[in-house]
Amino acid sequence: MSKISPTKTKSNEDGEKNTQTIPRFETNSFFKAVIEKRNADAEKELDAVRVTIAGTENGRGYLKGLEGLLLTAKSNDDKYLYLSKIDKTQRKLRELRKEFANHTTSALHYDYDKGYFQALENYIRSLERADLSEDTSGGDKKQKAQSTQ
Repeated sequence: MSKISPTKTKSNEDGEKNTQTIPRFETNSFFKAVIEKRNADAEKELDAVRVTIAGTENGRGYLKGLEGLLLTAKSNDDKYLYLSKIDKTQRKLRELRKEFANHTTSALHYDYDKGYFQALENYIRSLERADLSEDTSGGDKKQKAQSTQ
């Protein structure tokens, strides 16, 4: 049940194989747990993904991207973490998702890299759907207030 749009895959006439076979439904709960900072649940979801993900280069890159997202969520020091520093406005998230999507289809990247960027693209898509960015001035305060209740 892959939800990959035709724009995400290259035509098979090029002789390239379609390596974009990561089922999104298996990672949605992982992304939700990461967004909600439920790290223990995210760990469990990541373990489930590890069991089901394909052993291809694309799959290994995708898994490494998920592991990186979880490490970012667990980190207390955001000094060097790119995704923690970005403004999570709808416009910025859309731009970032498009940038990651371009990397997943670029002929310059190996399958491993494409899988990695696909994980980041799917995560950003989940952030867009979570609608964390409605209020750009007080969104972080609103989130923290909800998480302390």
